[in-house]
Amino acid sequence: VIKAEMSFRLHEKAGTVVCGDFNSDGNTGVRRFLVEGSIDPEWREPQYPDVPLTSKRKEHSLGHVFVDAAELAYAVNVCDGDYGEDLTFGCRPATYVVPNLASLLLLPIKGERIPRTQFGWQTARGLAYTLELNDFCEYELDRAFDSIDLDGNDLIDEGEIQQLLESVYVATYGKQIEEKKKAFFSNFRNSTADPMGLSREQFTEKLMVLQQELKGGSKRAGFGPQVARGLADTLGLDTFCENELERAFESIDLDDNDLIDEEEIKMLLESVYVATYGQEIEKERQEFFSGFNKGSALGQAGLSREQFAEKLTALQQELEGGSEGSIVAEVRTEADAQRMIDRFSPLLQAALDQVFESLSGDGGKTLTEAEVSEFLIKTNGELGRGGTSLHTAAVFKKKAQALKPVVLTRQDWYGVFARELGEGKWWQVVYDLEVSGANLRAQLEGSQHYQGWLDYMYFDSQQLVCTGVQEALTTAELSRIYDDGDTLPNEWYPSDHLPVAALFSW
Repeated sequence: VIKAEMSFRLHEKAGTVVCGDFNSDGNTGVRRFLVEGSIDPEWREPQYPDVPLTSKRKEHSLGHVFVDAAELAYAVNVCDGDYGEDLTFGCRPATYVVPNLASLLLLPIKGERIPRTQFGWQTARGLAYTLELNDFCEYELDRAFDSIDLDGNDLIDEGEIQQLLESVYVATYGKQIEEKKKAFFSNFRNSTADPMGLSREQFTEKLMVLQQELKGGSKRAGFGPQVARGLADTLGLDTFCENELERAFESIDLDDNDLIDEEEIKMLLESVYVATYGQEIEKERQEFFSGFNKGSALGQAGLSREQFAEKLTALQQELEGGSEGSIVAEVRTEADAQRMIDRFSPLLQAALDQVFESLSGDGGKTLTEAEVSEFLIKTNGELGRGGTSLHTAAVFKKKAQALKPVVLTRQDWYGVFARELGEGKWWQVVYDLEVSGANLRAQLEGSQHYQGWLDYMYFDSQQLVCTGVQEALTTAELSRIYDDGDTLPNEWYPSDHLPVAALFSW
């Protein structure tokens, strides 16, 4: 019993680090599970709003609040990014930078080259929600235009777009704002606090915890580094001295009743979110007008009704998968496989045909088991290894059971690679075809990249203090990627993932 008690106490005091290749980025279920401590059945990942993650509430038993070390170091979280669409030098470094093979291999979902906006899924969804766009029909587009054209001059100017984007950010992060508001008043609910709000002393106590959050201490206000920094900047808190704290209280106490109520905190948080994401809002405002400012139809007045409708159509494309074909549906049935085959780019289809015909001994009609084995050994080094081996074996087994010739038709061949793409195996498909004689990557235009934040190091913030995060690449190496268009892996870096390393004290 004594040994068990000692082991239990040691476990309680142990600092926990959860790290590795999570193979996902953005506001994912695994991030929420670690940071929030639980995940509910109704919660969805923003990228996949129709996909349930769990049928019942799940909680981890570690009892600690976990923090993303890189989020703390760079004050940039991965919940608000573009999920790997934009290359950015100088912000939180991506851990995965590869050629954008999606645009090379697949056509857009609708098969049309509609220009894509660069808002990112979360902001795009927020815009559609704010403007009440469901079908993107003519009626909805007209109603959206009229709701934004505040001065009624039949043009959408930059100021009107600015107001729209600010409201979108407040709406998009509304649930977070509500959670942060509740966090601000936590620990006072069951105390002798005035039910009307926080006193000056209680507000000061909360701000001192906020200071600890900014310093990476074990005591947390629950805002996260980015919002915590935004709160400090909005309130003019630098040294957190008595004068700054008094000034902060008075700037929020709008009704001068010497109490900070929930509505005042909500207004503060809304302004913080707008300020925190101000640079992104400005970038997106400029993006909204890109492609028109140099056109003779626009000048400097604003977007016409037709141009605004064109931009919203591009927004619809963003939500449905974008013009680069980067959204891949899971392939489970033959119908799924055919939908994927219908999206094959001409380049991919030509490469598949080239390799199929080079292997076929009957003039490009079929592939025998022996010919498929030749391909599998060339690509995988041995039989029975890899997704293509599994998929081709499944086809042969099905045909044998149906007493049909055990061969691969060209359509079967396409189906094997449709399933590989449905599993996100871009590199595998390109490698298999190129090692068999096709030439795909030489067709990439310029420096098209896909970058993601897939590797993480979450740490127990109650027992550990993160004292530093190591840069994975030198300035010169970063320049080779972001300025010169290099990607991973290459001759100077052997992996497509970059390591994540951090220092902790306890």
